[in-house]
Amino acid sequence: MKRFDVMLEKDISGYEGEFSDLIHQAPAFYRLMTRLLDDKDLPKSLSPRIIAAIAYFILPEDIIPEDKFGPVGYVDDIYLCAFVANEVIEESGSSDIISRNWDGTRPVVELIKEILDREKELLGDKKERMMQYIGFDEI
Repeated sequence: MKRFDVMLEKDISGYEGEFSDLIHQAPAFYRLMTRLLDDKDLPKSLSPRIIAAIAYFILPEDIIPEDKFGPVGYVDDIYLCAFVANEVIEESGSSDIISRNWDGTRPVVELIKEILDREKELLGDKKERMMQYIGFDEI
């Protein structure tokens, strides 16, 4: 079985449509979440949120499904990863843990801020529904 990030890379390969600058970072965001789980400096209270972000990436029928929207369907997955990564920064008091686990092509801290700032553009009014969908309000 192929690794999920490799399948993501294949799925978005050559995509040049809406939000392509962010969508091409999807595999790196997925790897960031999986690497954070193994990082000894991760506050343990954040593990359930990271697991939820990983699971959301894998779910075939999420709030903006890839089957229906193609690669644009990854914007909600990317947003959730950025949201969780920002919580890791806030709770740990440093961006070091995020930076050392990031292998994307753009500087991660600035990218996280950009994604969070673009919430309405990326998600419209779907953020609350997405958070409820994964039980984030309970984690």
